[in-house]
Amino acid sequence: MSSRRKLKKNINNIMDLLYIDCIFYKTFVIDADKAAADKVIEKIATAHDDLLKRVSCTEGKEVKGRVKAYYNKLRADIKNQTNDIARDIAALGE
Repeated sequence: MSSRRKLKKNINNIMDLLYIDCIFYKTFVIDADKAAADKVIEKIATAHDDLLKRVSCTEGKEVKGRVKAYYNKLRADIKNQTNDIARDIAALGE
């Protein structure tokens, strides 16, 4: 299991890249749907805050299997939310 510090840095880096993609869309695309981009930015901020809170709070420290399952679920959720937001950003350009 990687450290919580590395996991938080990974989450911050991923969310920063998604945020930058959205800002580039708003800034450089002619006739950009800025309202939809703002909704995606809000979604990024909400997901970022939620994931960081989940990293900081662990459940069942006494049982090693439970902690491992918790972080495996967290990593899967990071991947799913990242893919979902990336699809939303890609849909902005269509």
